[in-house]
Amino acid sequence: MQAAQETQVLIIGGGIGGLMLAAICRKLKIACLVLERSKKVTPAGAGISLAPNALRVLEQIGLYDDIVRHGQRLDKILIHRNQTKWRTLDFTCVNSWFGYPVYSIERHYFHHRLYEAADGDNTVLLDSAVVDLIDDPADRHVKVELANGSHVKAQVVVGADGIRSVTRRVLARQAGIDGKNTIRFTGRVHMSGYTAPIPNLGPKDLGVGNWLFYNDSILTTWPCIDNRQWFIGVKAADTQGQEKIDRSVWAHTTPDTVNEAYGTRFHPFAESGQFKDIVDRSERVITSNVFEEADFPTMSKGRVALLGDAAHSMTSFFGQGACQAIEDATELANSLQSYFSTVGTKEQDYGLKSSRGDSSNLVQVLSDYSARRGERAKALVSFSRNYAKVHTGTLGYGIGPLVRKLIYAYLPEWGWMWGLRWLYGYQPIVDNLSSVPGENLVYA
Repeated sequence: MQAAQETQVLIIGGGIGGLMLAAICRKLKIACLVLERSKKVTPAGAGISLAPNALRVLEQIGLYDDIVRHGQRLDKILIHRNQTKWRTLDFTCVNSWFGYPVYSIERHYFHHRLYEAADGDNTVLLDSAVVDLIDDPADRHVKVELANGSHVKAQVVVGADGIRSVTRRVLARQAGIDGKNTIRFTGRVHMSGYTAPIPNLGPKDLGVGNWLFYNDSILTTWPCIDNRQWFIGVKAADTQGQEKIDRSVWAHTTPDTVNEAYGTRFHPFAESGQFKDIVDRSERVITSNVFEEADFPTMSKGRVALLGDAAHSMTSFFGQGACQAIEDATELANSLQSYFSTVGTKEQDYGLKSSRGDSSNLVQVLSDYSARRGERAKALVSFSRNYAKVHTGTLGYGIGPLVRKLIYAYLPEWGWMWGLRWLYGYQPIVDNLSSVPGENLVYA
C-alpha cells in the first residue's frame, strides 16, 4: 500500500455495514476505500436475518433477487415452552403489512455478495489494522495510521469496525469519555451455528422457525435454504474471571460445546426429539458473550462518523444488528452525497479538481446524521434490551413468565404487526438512485 494513498471516504471495517456503505458509494460514484484488519475475508457468525427495513434499499442496489434465491422466507414460528407447544405464529402477514417478508440467509454468502457489490479487492484493503486517526481541522484530510507504518488520507472517515471499534475509542477519548468501548456485558452467552440440510425435514418445514423457552435458557432456530437451520441459544454466562467476561468470541468452539449446553433439549425438528440431532449437522458453530450499549457519546466527531455495532451495539434477540447497520449506511450515504454533490463526486475527478469543500459544512452534515441516527439507535437498543427481558421471562416484580406467555401464546398476529410498525415500516433508500416500487413508509 502506498504511504500517502488518498480517497474521499475511508471506511474502517469490512463487515456488513462497511461493505454496504462502500457498495452505495460505488453506485453514487463517490471514491472510497475499506480498511479491513483481517488478512483474508472471514465473516464472523452463522446466519443473518434481513427484515423489511433493510430489504428495500437492498432491492434498490440490486441484491434483493439474490436474497430471494439463496435465502429462506420466514412464514411461521412454532413456539414451545419446554415440550409444550404454545402456538404457531403466522409471519406471512409481514409482507402484506410492510411490502417485504423477513429472510434468513447464510452470513458468509451475504457478506460475499456485499463484498462483490463494493468491488471487492479493488476497494477493500486487507491486513490493514488501524492504530490511530488524526482529524486536524487545519488539514484538508483526516489521517489514518496503520499498524504497518503507512497511512491513508480521506475527507471523511467512517468507523464500521464493530463492537471493539478502534474508531469509537478515539472518538470517546476526544469526547472526554474513557477510551475503552462504552459497552457492557449483559451476563448472557450466545451459541449459534449453521447446519447442512436436515434430512428428516420436508417441504412442509420450509420457512418454519422455532422459539423454545426452557427453564434456564432459550433457543431459536431460523429456517434457511434447503431446510438448513440457523440456530441461536442464549443462557446465563459463566462470569467467573474477568477474562471470560471480556471475551467477545470464544476460541475453539465445536458442536460438542453447543451439545454440552443444549444437546439433550427438546426440538420439534430433531428426529429423536433432542437438539443434538440438529447440532451434529452443523457446518460451523460460534460462541460469543453478549454486550450492549451503555452510553452514546456521539455517532460523529468532526469529520469522523460511526455506523453499525461501532456506534450502537445491541442484543440480538430480534435480529436487527445487520439491518441497523444497513440503515446507518443508507442514511450516511445520503448525507455524504448531499455534501459531495456540491464539490464533485466522480471518482475520476478526485485529486484532479478542487474537492476540498467547506469542512465546517461537512462537520455539520455528519452531526445531522449523528443526531438523526442516534435517536433511532437509542430506541433500538432500548427495545432490544426490553424485548430480551420479555423473551427470557425476566421482567421485574416476578411478572416475567406471565407477560411472556400472554405475548407469545395469545397476542394475535395483527398485534405483533402493529407493534412492529415503527421498526419494519421505516425503510430508508438512497435518494439519488432509481427508486423501487412503493412509497417510503415511515410509521409514527
